[in-house]
Amino acid sequence: MSDKTDIFLEYKSLLFSIAYNMLGNVDAAEDIVQDTFVKWLETKPEDIRHIKAYLVKAVTNKSINYLQSARVKHEEYTGIWLPEPLSYQESNSAQTKIESYHALSIGILVLLEKLTPNERAIFLLKEIFAYDYSELAEIFDKTEDNCRQLFKRAKDNLGKDARRFEVDLKVHEKILNSFLQAISEGNLEDLIQLLKDDIIFFAEGGAAAFFVNGQRLTAFSRPIYGSGNVSRLLISIIPKIEQYIPDFNREIIIVNGLPSILNYSGNEPRALVSIEPDGDQIKNIYVQTNPEKLKRFKRSV
Repeated sequence: MSDKTDIFLEYKSLLFSIAYNMLGNVDAAEDIVQDTFVKWLETKPEDIRHIKAYLVKAVTNKSINYLQSARVKHEEYTGIWLPEPLSYQESNSAQTKIESYHALSIGILVLLEKLTPNERAIFLLKEIFAYDYSELAEIFDKTEDNCRQLFKRAKDNLGKDARRFEVDLKVHEKILNSFLQAISEGNLEDLIQLLKDDIIFFAEGGAAAFFVNGQRLTAFSRPIYGSGNVSRLLISIIPKIEQYIPDFNREIIIVNGLPSILNYSGNEPRALVSIEPDGDQIKNIYVQTNPEKLKRFKRSV
């Protein structure tokens, strides 16, 4: 292994973290990191003042370019688009150093869709990866004042939702278990109390569909709003899925840093349910049923 490869591997997990949190797409993030590695091998070390800044700049610019083209695809996407989930096991592989790895929750990645690619990049590097304005100025080829303005614009666009970045893991897990219990028992009253009045339910399925007791089920083309609507939907659909999907089973796993519910048919992942608490209630629910985005969760036989 060459010295240049060793140097790159030192920063690889950070570079993947930036790319993934920018894009919400695992394959695309891996491709960008690989492209950056190839570009790095072609450089002359004496031409680079700060290696880390050079690599972060390369990944960030590639991610911005990807987002600018992907935004159109998202607008043309059939139904709701959600980020691709990332499992803890995957991030903790031998190729990734967990100590410098950081994947934002599904809810936060959805929230960041409100920002432009440049605002998203500035916000992530400043707020999540703790870059100061002098470092940002070098990465983005802008003045420090320009970077401050972009960061302020990003925070203004996020508004009061910026507080959603604060997550209490123990509270999250407690609410998730209460949510699962209420659904399993079919307790509509308990479920309604657990959901905020203005809760939003998001579900992505792509073009995929599956059949339950002869009934064709697909993800909803639009979000479902309100605790009454969401709770009745969950209470009516979940028992049917559990009863009629062959070899139905579920487990709670860590996805994007938080406990989530993964439903299986045998070894095939069917649906990943992630919640976003607000206080002691659930603010949003995200359900991923797109097989392409769940492929990494398939169990080995």
